[in-house]
Amino acid sequence: MSSEALANIIEGHHAAHLHCHVLIDPLAIAGRSDHALLAQLREALGEAALTRVHRADLAHAPHLHPVLVCLASPGAMPSRTLLELTARTAQRGLHQRRRYLSGWLFSEAAPVTIAAHVSALCRIPNAERAFSFYPVYEPVRLELLAATFERVEQGPWWPVSNWLFLSSGGRLSSLKGQSGQRHPLPGPARRIQDDVPLIEQVLAMWRVLRAGSHDASHCQIPPFAAVRVSNHIDDARRLGLSTQEDIVVFALHHLCIHPRLHTVAAVRRMVDAAVGDHRPLAPMLARYSEAQWCHLIDPLPEAERRL
Repeated sequence: MSSEALANIIEGHHAAHLHCHVLIDPLAIAGRSDHALLAQLREALGEAALTRVHRADLAHAPHLHPVLVCLASPGAMPSRTLLELTARTAQRGLHQRRRYLSGWLFSEAAPVTIAAHVSALCRIPNAERAFSFYPVYEPVRLELLAATFERVEQGPWWPVSNWLFLSSGGRLSSLKGQSGQRHPLPGPARRIQDDVPLIEQVLAMWRVLRAGSHDASHCQIPPFAAVRVSNHIDDARRLGLSTQEDIVVFALHHLCIHPRLHTVAAVRRMVDAAVGDHRPLAPMLARYSEAQWCHLIDPLPEAERRL
């Protein structure tokens, strides 16, 4: 999708009664052409348009806190030039581990209210109700948080009425907030947030494998790829795999060959050997050629085959 087309879609979500915000993460390593984005927005909109999103874990460095930039207040339309600028920045950062532009947020609420809400959303409790900070506004983390809810509209997005971001597969995704009773965070939410570094490692390797290149930016992966990776990591652990190397190779084989690969008897024997005999999984899987893999997965649903 071109940046112009992306800007068109974002613009289409705006309404006269809403604020239109873009969220910038100064902690991200911005590309050469992106590092000045915040300065450009400040110059075009003024300092009053910028609101910091407090990070409790970085209280000593407020200059590194995310910045909520109000592109338009109620009664006004966001600048088309600035929308296209933010769209280009978001697309260029798609394959970075931490993105400079996190997304676009629409709300009736004032910027200070939205900034406080995003900050509160990042405090996730454990089973003992002890809170830790997770930057869930980062697109991959947000995608995974949304996926933990049975219905995405049950998520704690309100008073953000529409939260747009580029998912791990590059698709523009939308989280629609609803007023009313707030649903509690699902049990797996914190565990999955703890898994994000591992999920991002698998995503980067998957891109390289699909591209047949050392440059992950050359290849697109499917929509909501991070959720697929997280599911395969869960499958690996359910089968008893515990080392990071075994979990990564298990997930990559399922992503690149077939999502039900572990149901093949030969694969289960290798997984059991890795678990029971503490043998690395990768050398066992590497014995199979592509032709042999095709033969092994022949009984599995063809629509899900990757080879």
